[in-house]
Amino acid sequence: MRYVLSALSLLLIGFSPAPPPTVEEFTGKVVSLADGDTVTVLVDKTQVKVRLEGIDAPEKSQAFGAKAKTALSDLIGRKDVTVHATGTDRYGRTLGRIIIDGEDVSASMVSKGFAWHYKEYSDDEDLAKLEETARERKIGIWSEANALPPWEFRKRRKIADAPPEAFISPVESTKPSRVTDSPVQTATYWLNTSSNVRHNAGCQYFKNTKKGRACGPDDGKACGTCGG
Repeated sequence: MRYVLSALSLLLIGFSPAPPPTVEEFTGKVVSLADGDTVTVLVDKTQVKVRLEGIDAPEKSQAFGAKAKTALSDLIGRKDVTVHATGTDRYGRTLGRIIIDGEDVSASMVSKGFAWHYKEYSDDEDLAKLEETARERKIGIWSEANALPPWEFRKRRKIADAPPEAFISPVESTKPSRVTDSPVQTATYWLNTSSNVRHNAGCQYFKNTKKGRACGPDDGKACGTCGG
C-alpha cells in the first residue's frame, strides 16, 4: 500500500526527468576552454575534454559566443571541479555535468542566458524551466529578438562551406537561368537591403531581415559577425 501511495503521489505532483545517470565521477582542474560548453579538465596527468551535458552554447563565431566562453571561464576557469560523466559524444568527448561548490554549471549557463537547453539530446525539465525563465527576463542570448540556436547556426555554416555544385539538383543542372543561362543555384548569401550588409548562410541574419534579397559574395558590406 505504501508503494502504491508513493507512486500515486509522483503522478499527482508531476515527474521531472533527472539528468542521465552518472557512469563515472572524477575531479580535476579546468585547464582550458574551447567555447561556452566544452572544456579540458586535467585529471592527475591526463587531459580529458568534457562537453557539458544538456546544454548548447553559442558557437565562437556566433553572437554571444565570446561572452558565453567568458561566462563559463568565470565559473570554472583554472578551478577544481567534479565531473559526473554520463557517456561520450560522437566526437569522443566525455559528456557530463560539471559541479563546482555544489553548483551545476550546465544549469548556471542556462539560467544566466548563455546557453540553450539542448532539447534534442536532453529531456531535463529543470533546464527547460531555467531557459524559459531566462527568455522571459530577456537576458544574455535572449536579449536578441531572433536568437539563433547554435545547432541551426552549425547547419547553416555547413551549407555556406559546401561547394557550389552541392546546391545544384539534377533538374536544375539541366535547366538554364533565364538571365544568365547558367545552372540555377540555391542562394548562400543574403543582402540586408536596408543596411547593405551581406550575410552568409551560417549567419543568424541569413534570410532573417525585414528587407533583403539573395545576393552574390561581393554584394554590399560583409557582416561583422559572420564575415559575409
